[in-house]
Amino acid sequence: MRKLTFILFLQLFIFGANDVFAQAQAQKVSVNGQVIDANSEEALPFVNVTLLSVKDSTLIDGTVTDEKGNFTIKGVKANGSFIMRLSFIGYKDVYKDIKLKGKPLNVGTLAMSTNAEVLSGVEIVAERQMMEYKLDKRVINVEKNLVSAGGDASDVLENVPSVSVDEEGSVSLRGNSNVKVLIDGKPSELLGNDLATVLSQIPASTIANIEVITNPSAKYDPEGMSGIINIKLKEKGNKGLSGNINLTAGSAVEDFFPRTNGSAGINYSTKKWGFSASMDRRFNERGRRSDNMKLLLNPTRDGLEAWMRSQQTGNSTNLSGGGKIGFDWYINDKTSLTLSYNGRVHGHPTDDAIIANENLLDQRYGIDSSLYSARSLDQITSGNSNGNFNTFSLNFTKQFDNPEQELMIDANWNIGKHYRESSQILDYWNPTIPNYEKRDVSESDNKRAVVNINYSHPFSKTLKMEVGYNLNYSNRYSIYDYYLNGSDVRNDDMSYEFYNTEYINAIYATVGYSYGKLSGQIGLRGEFTSLNGRKEMLGKENDSINKQYTSPFPTVHLSYQITDMQSAQLSYSRRINRPNMWTMMPNVDLSNPEHIRFGNPNIDPEYTDAVELGYSIILPTTTIFTSAYYRQTNNRISWFNFLWTEENAIRYGFDWVLDIAGDEVDKGKLAQTSLNIEKSVNYGLELIIDQQITKWWKINVSANLFGNYTDATIINDKEIKSFNWDAKLNSTMNLPGEWTIQTSAMYFAPSKTIQGERAARFFSDIAIKKNINKKITLSLRYADIFRTAGHNSTTITDDYISFRHGRPYRQSLTLNFSYRFGDGKPMKKAPKKHLDNGAGGEAGGGESEE
Repeated sequence: MRKLTFILFLQLFIFGANDVFAQAQAQKVSVNGQVIDANSEEALPFVNVTLLSVKDSTLIDGTVTDEKGNFTIKGVKANGSFIMRLSFIGYKDVYKDIKLKGKPLNVGTLAMSTNAEVLSGVEIVAERQMMEYKLDKRVINVEKNLVSAGGDASDVLENVPSVSVDEEGSVSLRGNSNVKVLIDGKPSELLGNDLATVLSQIPASTIANIEVITNPSAKYDPEGMSGIINIKLKEKGNKGLSGNINLTAGSAVEDFFPRTNGSAGINYSTKKWGFSASMDRRFNERGRRSDNMKLLLNPTRDGLEAWMRSQQTGNSTNLSGGGKIGFDWYINDKTSLTLSYNGRVHGHPTDDAIIANENLLDQRYGIDSSLYSARSLDQITSGNSNGNFNTFSLNFTKQFDNPEQELMIDANWNIGKHYRESSQILDYWNPTIPNYEKRDVSESDNKRAVVNINYSHPFSKTLKMEVGYNLNYSNRYSIYDYYLNGSDVRNDDMSYEFYNTEYINAIYATVGYSYGKLSGQIGLRGEFTSLNGRKEMLGKENDSINKQYTSPFPTVHLSYQITDMQSAQLSYSRRINRPNMWTMMPNVDLSNPEHIRFGNPNIDPEYTDAVELGYSIILPTTTIFTSAYYRQTNNRISWFNFLWTEENAIRYGFDWVLDIAGDEVDKGKLAQTSLNIEKSVNYGLELIIDQQITKWWKINVSANLFGNYTDATIINDKEIKSFNWDAKLNSTMNLPGEWTIQTSAMYFAPSKTIQGERAARFFSDIAIKKNINKKITLSLRYADIFRTAGHNSTTITDDYISFRHGRPYRQSLTLNFSYRFGDGKPMKKAPKKHLDNGAGGEAGGGESEE
């Protein structure tokens, strides 16, 4: 004791009493823990964690939780008592008394409960936000998006920031249509149809959320220049028995095109076993109308030679349904096995009428009908298609003592059949030209296997590695039979059989490291692709395609926590767009009286280098997310239109098509194919703001400003430069009496294309929801309030100028009924399953230390 007193006296003498007291006050410690949802036991990101003074509740320090719900408050006075407060919109505040005794404190896992509270006569029901921001993706919770209720997956995607869906069902991300769309982490092609058809068959009521990943790591499939959109369907999550029923009915407003769909699901889980089953049925009738004006140019007269006009009206009916069944075996707390089956059927009858006429400049209406050319005609098209697709899945997940160490094996096998029959009748205005009738029948058998093996291993709390293997195999056999002018005998000059096989083998590795506020990840993925295709026609030499190539895909991701409320991310990835077999196959389609379509066997893959810089700030009532991006694509694949003449066929290297379509030259027809151009550049700035205006009113505003540069000299000796933008607004009001009103508006500015331009587009939707009780919900949706949805485009070439106008029957009224039942209670989650193939979350999950 005497010795200690002597040392203290010596310090006072040498340094002064004030310095000693300053050293004692400077002693700081940290407080950490984790925040979870009390019901689901899921980690809660972005929760405000603050330390308050016991004396007067003044703010001392604070932070927000990270993606795994973890938080650390540094620099807290080493000794003393405090009040810890947890606050998050939609959750009840949590208060906890803590006492520091000179060393760091871990408060463990803290749970927050959703709870209704009444403020100024307005009932605020705690619930998940419509949009959640995560480090590597944005997640849109579909059940909170009322304006898509009763619709399909296309309607849902329309309301996702920076995502657009055009009138043909094509999906774009940040103004680029080269995007990879996945269903539950698996390629949408597993359902055996083009993307637009697949999306139209998935009711919005069966979708849990949408994940948008703009710059994926090496773990993800590199297909898709602008990124990945993953549509995650609803799954189980409760212990005990629970279920839901959704019914929808509606119609277009202008004309009667009925739309109905229904879905139902049931889940039963225990600590050891789980069972789930769901089914849906959809009937959707859509109308189509378009007007196309084409001006043919005469280079010898340096002016206009003729104009052609075609008008199309028609409707199509989509009948589809599906069912899903799954079994879970929770072998122990760290191991699970899941078997599931997903089947879908669809039917698609269509009827179209096209009226096309040509008017030469030196002629007038009322002329002798024998002077009309073959470009003046009436066309009637009708047909139907149907198919069935079956997917069998197996998932095995094994976690080790360290929850960050995990092995996941996921295997999927798909079998699909598709049948399509279409008839065309061409009635020429010139009586000297015989009418033409064509019927085509196609059948296809599709098989596909997707296998993913992923292992993640943490070497320490700051160093982690993931390695994996991915196999994507597809096999397709198709028959195309053509019958002309009412004959029941197949036309062997046009009919053919088509075989194609594709293998993609990939291995990848990522290494992640964190140091203080800085964290990073580097990755490398190597892929070997083999394509084999063969077209067989009776009496003709077979056409075949055989291509093999190996590609490396490096990725780099850096993140820096600027403050507790602000963070920045920088990422780079290399991506690919592989040409499909139909794009490369030298098949010539003469079925359309206005167009000739054929593949290009010389097409090569395109490669993209993407860089993105992101910044986010989280405030008590405002979240701001912004990112700047730059993408350069080399060897870009582009659709290409030109007037079908012998001169143009030779000019662009398609003289081989003259052997099949030589009789169609100089008839004013357009040729459509694809080719590689030198390069294109896409750059832009994206801004997303979530604003809680009041306790009951929240808005989400997003805008994407982007520029494009395309070296199109190979097509028209031009370099195309354009700057475009689009914006979306979503407003949600929670009103007294369990009423909710949600409105959305979307605007797409005019844009330039390689051979023309597109006009601006705007439309707006509104929906009203009423919670009858805790189990029953009614909602009413009015789409395209002002009837402004439509599209206008112009195509300009050396030989013609084309103007196209189309307006879908988008304005519609839809009523939706939802019923939830059961006694299911939230249960602790089994080991996490993620069907990646490039779309699941990063493996692993942290736990707080006790």
